[in-house]
Amino acid sequence: MSDPQPILLLNRSDVRRLLNWQELIDATRSALIAVSVGDPVTTVASQLVVPGASLHLKAGALEQPALMSVKANLRPDTGTISGAILAFDLARQRLHAVMASGDLTAMRTAAIAAVAAQALHGPAPATVALLGAGPVAQRVDEALTHLGLAGEVRVWSRHLARAVELARAHPDVDHRAHAHVNDALEGADLVVTCTPSRTPLFEADRLHPRAVVLGMGADSPGKRELPSALLGSAVIYADVLADALRVGDSAYLDESAAAKVVELGTLLRRNERASVTAGQHLVFDSVGSSAVDAAVVALVAARATEQGLGQAFSLDA
Repeated sequence: MSDPQPILLLNRSDVRRLLNWQELIDATRSALIAVSVGDPVTTVASQLVVPGASLHLKAGALEQPALMSVKANLRPDTGTISGAILAFDLARQRLHAVMASGDLTAMRTAAIAAVAAQALHGPAPATVALLGAGPVAQRVDEALTHLGLAGEVRVWSRHLARAVELARAHPDVDHRAHAHVNDALEGADLVVTCTPSRTPLFEADRLHPRAVVLGMGADSPGKRELPSALLGSAVIYADVLADALRVGDSAYLDESAAAKVVELGTLLRRNERASVTAGQHLVFDSVGSSAVDAAVVALVAARATEQGLGQAFSLDA
């Protein structure tokens, strides 16, 4: 009997080496379009709340490539991530790889934010208010900088030292750390929230009249970053509509407002720019997509095979 094909183990360093922003953003855009037309074979998302944390379980399967990813991330309230992703080769019906999930999750979230910023704000450099200074905020900063969308970045965190550290990490673009959220919002035309907050981070009247808001942090029950006054009057797009209405900021909408939320992929596949009337803001509500996970996992697995990275092991030994 021949030995089964070994499973590939990819640690955090491997994952970081195998991902680059342009490929990641392109794969994310395609996956969000696929979500909007029902192309993924299936997607499942669930969460288990435990004391001090929540376990995020997400599975997504794609026809092309024929791959399924299953991710389990423990998300402590402190904002760190511990977890792993299983990648199944559906053509061979076998487990293909196990990979570290923390950096992949943060980078795919940042790629989703970058795609939304392109679609809703446009290609011109923006004055960015980056609310949060954790791993996701750091990766969002990198992705926006890669696309040339960050003309100036104002960083706010409840922990000022973290905002200062992030601001100092990117000397190529003007970064400033702020102790007060309203100072970061002043004049910002692109606002990105990347926190585990359970209460709104700011008042709606503090926003620039034409500001686009990307809500990236409210991805589990009880989390909330955006004020009701903003959500009630805004044009809202979501990465995964059903999930956003269940656990995102959009979960706080009334029934009539919730009925108007549209998946971002609908806009992307028409290659159109979103429009609003006077007095409205554009809002993107992201809860993370298992279809994007699967697309990014497929990208990592393919690049690992090409470059000979990772460690082979067997569960059948």
